[in-house]
Amino acid sequence: MIAPRTFIAALSQRAQANNGEPAAALELGDNLWRELIETIPAAIYTTDAAGRITFYNEAAATLWGCRPELGKSEFCGSWKLYWPDGTPLPHNECPMAMALTQKKPIRGIEAVAERPDGVRVPFIPFPTPLFDVSGALTGAVNLLVDISERKQAEQDGRRLAAIVDSSEDAIVSRDLSGIITSWNPGAERLFGYAAEEIIGKSITLLIPAQLQQEEATILEQVTSGQRVEHFETTRVRKDGTPVTISLTVSPVRNAQGMVVGASKIARDVTERKRAEQTLAERNLQLAIAGRAALVGSYVYDVKRGTMQVSQGYATIHGLPEGTTETTIGEWRARVHPEDLARAEGLRDQAFADRQNEDNAEYRIVLSTGEVRWIERRGSISYGEDGHPARVIGVNIDITERKQAEEHRNILNRELDHRVKNVLATVGAIILQSQHANASTEDFVASINHRIKSLASTHEMLSHSRWHGASLVEIIRSELAPYTAANTDIGGPSIILSSDAAQATAMVLHELATNAAKYGALSKHGGQVSVRWFWLANGTLHHWLAIEWQEIGGPPVSAPSTAGYGTSIIRELIPFELGGTADLTFAPSGLRCRLEVPPECVSSDRSLSTRSTPAATRPHDPIIATRPRR
Repeated sequence: MIAPRTFIAALSQRAQANNGEPAAALELGDNLWRELIETIPAAIYTTDAAGRITFYNEAAATLWGCRPELGKSEFCGSWKLYWPDGTPLPHNECPMAMALTQKKPIRGIEAVAERPDGVRVPFIPFPTPLFDVSGALTGAVNLLVDISERKQAEQDGRRLAAIVDSSEDAIVSRDLSGIITSWNPGAERLFGYAAEEIIGKSITLLIPAQLQQEEATILEQVTSGQRVEHFETTRVRKDGTPVTISLTVSPVRNAQGMVVGASKIARDVTERKRAEQTLAERNLQLAIAGRAALVGSYVYDVKRGTMQVSQGYATIHGLPEGTTETTIGEWRARVHPEDLARAEGLRDQAFADRQNEDNAEYRIVLSTGEVRWIERRGSISYGEDGHPARVIGVNIDITERKQAEEHRNILNRELDHRVKNVLATVGAIILQSQHANASTEDFVASINHRIKSLASTHEMLSHSRWHGASLVEIIRSELAPYTAANTDIGGPSIILSSDAAQATAMVLHELATNAAKYGALSKHGGQVSVRWFWLANGTLHHWLAIEWQEIGGPPVSAPSTAGYGTSIIRELIPFELGGTADLTFAPSGLRCRLEVPPECVSSDRSLSTRSTPAATRPHDPIIATRPRR
């Protein structure tokens, strides 16, 4: 590539040589030079004597990221200019402007061009003024050299140097003959040598005599282009003390890609190895302690009736610390009375059948009264007379496992009970949903809606682990299919028990379904109001009242026969919960009042905590007197 100064000088000479030539020759020469400039991968542009840009090549447009307007844009075609330190550089103060003003080439100045997309490109300009044969200034030519890669390389080099210098690890490089060529402060701290003491000397100075062969093996791998990672070994400090290190070695290549040396990163892992050993020892201690707390060994001398026991056995059975011997009689005294006959019977049967194993599960009662479950596993040996002589075995504390099994059994029984209840409820729904005049579609829809209501309540109860369900959530769930503007609900915070929640949800579902078919929700402008409150009866235990009122619906009259829905509304709460249900077919709208006994409510019924937001509270939450039945 032509050097910038040489190329610009040639341009200047060419411009001066063209003065005085015929116009055709000048035009031909200019065209040739323009074609030549366009083929050069360097940013070149020219200006007139006033600094207006008269020509630029594609490389210049690429560097600027824009295309300046010829004859109008001045001094430089970049969108913005900056000095290397980031200070804005006005175009009329840039190196090209300086060259035109001072009428001399400007060299050795760096600048930064910012493209319209915000990307900044560092460059070196070579502006050179042009003169005619009489010495008058005719313009200038400028060559812009993009130095982005060089700047990036310098920045990367500085960053790498900073990382190497600040690293806690030792970073060392060596050539293929083993001579150390670089040494960072981390290496000085680790090995004790200053850089001036060690650079130029052999790397073997750091390697113990018995490990010298390691270096040859590492060099062989690195020379073949391989990388050695996390190789733990030992090296020697300046004072002769050994140090355990983790070594990573990478090949160093020249510009042609040939391996010319190796870079090593050494990390002191002495403390880590010591900590790992300490941790392993402590883990072993913990494992032993854990086994001692849950597993105890014993040797039972059948003829003598004595038992040699481990500390783990003594711990499990609550024996005094340091106990090493007990008797079969003392063992019997600790076995739960309900399990003693079975535990002894299994062992006696094993003796009689000359079995080799003695296994059983039973409970023991500690002196504190605590009951623990034991799993006994033993191996029986017999004497020459054929009688059992010794039992060598272990006792395993399986209390937690037994508790988990019992908990699982309780859950299974509870699940079985609930599934049966659900199936019974679904069966009743199917049976009672049949009507002589109902179509198959109505029958299926009726069953589907009622089962969905049941499932929604079960989902709420499942979320609370069957501890209860919020009354307001039950009401919202049943009224969800209908426009919120048609419903008005309000009352104190109430949590119903699981049975009460299911029964109340079924009643509310039938009321809502009836309202949608025949009542207030079947007519535009109709409304349903649901209010609930506590009833005072002179004691601390209060009944819960729920009132359903339909307003603005079609005229209401009592049905000639009671269907399934009416039966559910009137009978479910009294039958399931021992409460009451009053259903009134008033001409102005159906009304229903449910009363639920206090044992069906799971929430705290303290009067001080019972409140409803004023916007939804129709009356005081405590009614003076509850009518007695």
